Amino acid sequence: MWQEKSRIRAIVVFPLLDGTDCTIRLYDGAKSATALWSRRFSPRSLKIISRLAYSLHPKKAYAIRDIDTWRTMDCRHASILGAYRTRQDSIAIRVHSLFPYVEHATYTAYTYDRFGKNLSNRVVCLESSVIPGRYDHSRQFRSLSYSILTDTPHDAVCIVVRRDSDTSDAVFVCLLPGMIREFLDESRHELEHVSLDLRYDDWFRRHRSAPADLQAQRSLVREWVDRPLISVVCVVFRPPVEYLRDLMSSLLSQSYDRFELILVNVSGDCPSVTKLLSRYSDDRIRVVMAENRSIADNTNIGIQSARGDYITFVDHDDVIEPDALYRYAMVIKDHPQTDLLYCDEDKFVDGKYEWPVFKPAFNRDLLYSYNYITHMLMVSRVVLEQVELSPTDVSGAQDYDLTLKCVEKAREIRNVPYMLYHWREHPGSTSANADSKPYADEAGRLALQQHMERRGIDASVEKGPGMFRYRIQYQNTNEPKVSIVIPTKDHIQLLSACIESVLGKTTYRNFEIIIVENNSIESETFEYYKRIARRYKKVRVVQWPGQGFNYSAICNFGARHACGEILLFLNNDTEVIEPNWLASMVGFMRRPEVGIVGAKLLYRDGLVQHGGVWVSPGGCDYINQRCNADDSGYMETLSNPFDCAAVTGACQMIKRSIFEQIGGFDEQLAVVLNDVDLCLRSNNAGFVTVFDSDAVLYHNEFSTRGHDEQDPKKEQRAVGEQMFFFNRWSKVLLANRGRFININLNQYDGHFKIYE
Repeated sequence: MWQEKSRIRAIVVFPLLDGTDCTIRLYDGAKSATALWSRRFSPRSLKIISRLAYSLHPKKAYAIRDIDTWRTMDCRHASILGAYRTRQDSIAIRVHSLFPYVEHATYTAYTYDRFGKNLSNRVVCLESSVIPGRYDHSRQFRSLSYSILTDTPHDAVCIVVRRDSDTSDAVFVCLLPGMIREFLDESRHELEHVSLDLRYDDWFRRHRSAPADLQAQRSLVREWVDRPLISVVCVVFRPPVEYLRDLMSSLLSQSYDRFELILVNVSGDCPSVTKLLSRYSDDRIRVVMAENRSIADNTNIGIQSARGDYITFVDHDDVIEPDALYRYAMVIKDHPQTDLLYCDEDKFVDGKYEWPVFKPAFNRDLLYSYNYITHMLMVSRVVLEQVELSPTDVSGAQDYDLTLKCVEKAREIRNVPYMLYHWREHPGSTSANADSKPYADEAGRLALQQHMERRGIDASVEKGPGMFRYRIQYQNTNEPKVSIVIPTKDHIQLLSACIESVLGKTTYRNFEIIIVENNSIESETFEYYKRIARRYKKVRVVQWPGQGFNYSAICNFGARHACGEILLFLNNDTEVIEPNWLASMVGFMRRPEVGIVGAKLLYRDGLVQHGGVWVSPGGCDYINQRCNADDSGYMETLSNPFDCAAVTGACQMIKRSIFEQIGGFDEQLAVVLNDVDLCLRSNNAGFVTVFDSDAVLYHNEFSTRGHDEQDPKKEQRAVGEQMFFFNRWSKVLLANRGRFININLNQYDGHFKIYE
């Protein structure tokens, strides 16, 4: 609004709904019943007026174009943050709005179609916090984020957020036809991991070893004094002869030439295979004729015939890169204690490389979910002589069985982070059809069950939701006591919902809740404390004696009042979804190597808020954030437990003995990264941090403290703590590059993107 001579001019911004006429009225501040100005508009007339304005007054027309999206000053506004696919293929439209702060004011979001009809979409409030102005820090604003859940994208939708007590205090944003699809395309690109990246074939062809590289490798290998003999074992049973020919070619072109190839031919009367194998006169090739028994027995024949210092396994219908053995030998040369090795792999389909799997360093919990190591397993003779070869009852999963046995004895386990193995697809292959070997599914379960028994872990292994996927049910016959420590300040509605969900939904019974009161000021808070303590014997309230906010000090204080042998730090803005959540997390504590366990946390609209934490020098964030909660994630890291660098303190479990051993939370990290620091110190002490995909809770993040980066004072403190944290851990993080996220992937992205 501005004044020109004696006239006042104003720009009125309102949603344009194509299917309905509308009347705009302006009233004075006294809310008089008589409008100062009124005018009726129709979509057709507005479009004509708009075109005339661009023609007759182009400068003014362009000056006010998209004025509803301007962000030049602190003001009311609404904006679309994105659109995402959620459970059952519905769509979550994320909206952010900002209002000048009005004490005790409440707001509601509404959705309308192009006819002005109220849509029956579910609206979820994700955030409601008070923040200082971006340009004027003395002013306060109400920051509101919503998720609009809809089953189908409408032709057009208008989203209005307004104050409940004053409908004139409102903001809106319109999504025109096609815009939702554009946002969905953007989110698909944001969340798409490397295995789905259509550009991978080109990337691989550009990054594989060139002929000049192979020649340089051969020259380098000739200078090595002590070259280990590598035995390559391959069971041959009537493969497509052209595939077997390709495998032989890939093996005989290796830049590392000190190997022997043991072909266990169980094809019987198969002229095509016999004819092909008779063509090779290389001294490194040995064909062992045998009767076809189980795949485990056939493989064992090859192992028993091997003379090498290291034994590796390839399938008769796959191919390996010409530098595969060289890359393995280089790792052995640099790390002589290595007893088990594996590489990255992909699929080769119709002349194209696709579905790459860039594997992390040894990840025990992922291996306990499924055999992610698969190809091309290599084991040292040192460790092989310490284990029993796979029996017939694990046929089809003999590689999984052997891997688990070698893991028990190996001095070092290493991934060779190069794409070296190509899994060929044809109608009879497991890569094309997992159901082609149904017996292998049960064999894998049995192999994992026997592994647990050998380790002395009281657990039963069950089949998971898919083929060759498993779930370990740890037996909690003597339930250890869990102390659930909940720091809180006011926000009784959130705290009450959290505690009621824990008490009402949790199947695990041996726990206590310790509410750590932190300088609350509302009388309702203390009345609630009295009621909850009287009602439940499991609940105690302790008052932190400090001032201000120091999450680490508050949690340490709560831990000192805890009785349990397991501590669980839980935010007051979480709510239990899965009743077995606590039992599942406690189960991992049965294993001596596990230090910390974290949960799968969801936003209220069904998108993932936390799926573990990645940490790199100068960077840290959540893994698989904003993915559909039902997605499996890259390498199925959303649907299976796996070891990660850290988990969020919103739901963070740790053994009390380890917590005390490492000194608890570092109170120098009062606000940020204290949870990550705790994990890294636990990892540094020799324990693993596990993300538990079966422990599922809601987390209403930013509902209590808001965003630190939006408050100058909080931001300054957070930046100082971040500098302290990364100064402490920079060398460790550099040394661990590629440990949890393969080095070929972006170390600063939790969605597993390939480096360009």
